[in-house]
Amino acid sequence: MSSGGGVIRLETARLILCEWQLEDGPEFHAISSDPEVIRYIDRGIPWPEERSRRFVERQVALFGERHYCLWKLLPKPGGPLIGFCGVQPLPDTDEIEIGWWLARAWWGQGLATEAARTALRDAFERAAITRIVAIAQPANAVSIRIMQKLGMRSEGIVDHRGIPVALYAISSKQ
Repeated sequence: MSSGGGVIRLETARLILCEWQLEDGPEFHAISSDPEVIRYIDRGIPWPEERSRRFVERQVALFGERHYCLWKLLPKPGGPLIGFCGVQPLPDTDEIEIGWWLARAWWGQGLATEAARTALRDAFERAAITRIVAIAQPANAVSIRIMQKLGMRSEGIVDHRGIPVALYAISSKQ
């Protein structure tokens, strides 16, 4: 991790996790409007450009306030935006959630798990968060498997915004 001058950049063997820029909206929209990527998000409806833009704005603001966010993911040594991974407040709760999305072309390579391990460690160590949750619709077996690989434990099925989701959690003491 590097953090010179207020800039925080996390790295894995194959990825760079970094801050968003407001101009990332259109590039992110290519991911958030893909029906397969969004399949298990909310009600599975691809996002319009406005929602993608608001997401990026929210991550920029979140980083400004808390110095963490759902980091923008870039492949090493450089390249296009391929998704996100990081932590943010889970809406309508007092919890902090970890989450990830990858553009479809990058699926099946273990990148989400790789990014999530780094984001989780950063959240516990640098951001001093003590408990992190993750949610996924029960049919989203890939995300649930990532939660398990991270050492998260199931806390059952809960309702989140009218949608049943599997809730997993991990604490910094585990």
